[in-house]
Amino acid sequence: MRTGTTRFSDPFFAQDNCDRCGAPLPARIMSWFTNAVICMACSDKESVIKKALRAKGIEDAMEGCGRVPVEGRDY
Repeated sequence: MRTGTTRFSDPFFAQDNCDRCGAPLPARIMSWFTNAVICMACSDKESVIKKALRAKGIEDAMEGCGRVPVEGRDY
């Protein structure tokens, strides 16, 4: 959710909450799979998914795919 309550004009920095879980964003990062701005907890979850993909031989094929892969369906 973008509120525009911060002093930054860049939407990445102006965003107050994680696109994925809604948590406050004291630290933020772009999702590896989508263009969502996510918190570090959601980033950690994505790291687990990336490691599982690489363990199955899927290197960077899912990067920027537009959705978060689901275990059992996508890998």
